[in-house]
Amino acid sequence: QSRITTSASYCILQVMADSGAPAKRQRVLTRLAVIGAGSWTQGWHLPHLQRNARTEIAAIVDPSTTCVQGYAPDMKAPKEVAEQYRVPLFRDVDEFLNSDVAASVDGVIVCTPHHTHYEIGLKVLKANLHVLMEKPMTADVEQARLLAEAASVSGKTFIVNTSANFRSQAIRAHEMVRNGDVGEIEHVSCYMMRERDFLDGTVPGMAALEGSTLSSWTKPHGNMVGNGMAWGQLSHTLSWVFFVTGLSPESVACQMVFSKNTGADLYSSAIIRCANGAAINVQGVASMPGSNAVLDDSSGGKLVENKIFGTQGCLFYSGDDARPSSGELILRRHDGKHQKHQGSHFENTLLEGDGPESLHTFIDGCEGKPFFNASDAQVGIKVVQAIDAMYRSAKSGCMEKVL
Repeated sequence: QSRITTSASYCILQVMADSGAPAKRQRVLTRLAVIGAGSWTQGWHLPHLQRNARTEIAAIVDPSTTCVQGYAPDMKAPKEVAEQYRVPLFRDVDEFLNSDVAASVDGVIVCTPHHTHYEIGLKVLKANLHVLMEKPMTADVEQARLLAEAASVSGKTFIVNTSANFRSQAIRAHEMVRNGDVGEIEHVSCYMMRERDFLDGTVPGMAALEGSTLSSWTKPHGNMVGNGMAWGQLSHTLSWVFFVTGLSPESVACQMVFSKNTGADLYSSAIIRCANGAAINVQGVASMPGSNAVLDDSSGGKLVENKIFGTQGCLFYSGDDARPSSGELILRRHDGKHQKHQGSHFENTLLEGDGPESLHTFIDGCEGKPFFNASDAQVGIKVVQAIDAMYRSAKSGCMEKVL
């Protein structure tokens, strides 16, 4: 490679020691910049990258001078975070891309508000960098298409970070469907439930900065029709469903119930008609008592239930994603050839360790190794199409075709 000093692949360095030692094989770490220094970056991405033996944090990009305390503990302003990790801080993407630092970076993790994903993603792809994009891919259908096209043209790794798709149970379910174990898919029923407080209540530390709500999760920005449970959480569920089933959305009828405090959708009920005639019945419920389940799972995590029905049988997957023993993946077939696989593994939100499976897959891509992309741009587009149509249908009261 021409960028051998910045590549994440292995290279041969000739060690010219006085003893005449032979060439040694030395590992060059994958250098990653993180764009957005909010809760998920401070609580998960940066600690994971620091502990990961394959990566080096190259830079942080964030324009903020303050921080919002509310989703990760011990939040700091971006300047303090950069000092903590001993990396340079850039105030915007252009400043970063025009710097000498960018020339030594392999890829970026984009962890910014939904409506900013397109512009940032486009710029870093044009700069020839790999991208791990937080979900949703974008919050606008046309932007999703353009971003997918840019990713394809660039030839760079582009992954939407819906970590549930990279877990063992999702891969197994995907393979079962592809192998015909369920037959032709005719119907899907799925829901996710999480705590109410984050979308409906006052997040501690927010009042002085953004009123009483976490606006990037509860208020529409840019071209967004709405914001809340659907963009924030059903993007996980629908990504899993579209990845496992391969279905494509065509039209959506949806009803939503909105928070009187924040305006965010707390409840979403939709029927998504797919190209093959199958229907996806999806529900999002932000009504579970308790505080943020990602930080405190003492009362349980997010509750997930996905059921796939086909001509040859059914595939059931459910559980509490904070308690792996709470669920299982079950295949029931009309010919009696059933299967059962223990474990509920949906989102990987572990604070400890060196990152979820999706991050390790992204690093493989940066290193030029073979990898299986369970949440690529095409899955990302389907999620954006479906959720955008859900909000439009809830607003119009009519069935809406996907754009």
